[in-house]
Amino acid sequence: MGKANVRIGSFEIDDAQHTSPDGQGGDKVHIPCKSDPDLCMQLDGWDENVSVPAVVDGRQSILYKEKYDSQKDEWIMRFE
Repeated sequence: MGKANVRIGSFEIDDAQHTSPDGQGGDKVHIPCKSDPDLCMQLDGWDENVSVPAVVDGRQSILYKEKYDSQKDEWIMRFE
C-alpha cells in the first residue's frame, strides 16, 4: 500500500492509500474520513453505480464506490 494524492472536484486528499490488484478487482484507493469529513458525507450519499471523475496521483481516473470500512473510518474506491 502506498500513499496517494486524490482530487475529486474541489476536494483534495493527500493522505489516501493506493492498493494494487491482488488477483481480484482493480486498483483501489482508501480515503480516510478524517482527511475531509465533508467529502465522506458526500460519498455516503452516492449510489453504488455512480462513477466520478477524479485525479489520482496526477492521472485522470474514474472512481467507483466500493465500500465503507467502519473499523478504519475510510471509504474504499475502485478506480480505472
